[in-house]
Amino acid sequence: MEYKTPTREEKVAAHVRGIKIVLLASLMGAVAGFLSSPYFLSPDRASFSFLILALAIYAQKYLFPLIGVKSSEFAFKDWFFVSFMTFCYWYVTWTIILNPPIGGQPQLFGPFF
Repeated sequence: MEYKTPTREEKVAAHVRGIKIVLLASLMGAVAGFLSSPYFLSPDRASFSFLILALAIYAQKYLFPLIGVKSSEFAFKDWFFVSFMTFCYWYVTWTIILNPPIGGQPQLFGPFF
């Protein structure tokens, strides 16, 4: 079995694909974190935050083809990476929004639900 060195175009295509995957996972995580915050959900419905996270991860299956990434070719490690990135951004966004500024109270303009 002979190893074939990828061409420059193949390297660039793989790099752009990786950037698209990370960008979509990051944006979906940040949006899910905002939707899980008290600005959108009332404190009584905070348990729905995990459902919002799960929906954000699942929605990416259908959003990847829109940006030119074949999600049907993803292996377990690819979905694990996407899920982990989405979770990290969701958690960081949610935590930042939940914590008021030092010495201040949070300003709520919601909740909508």
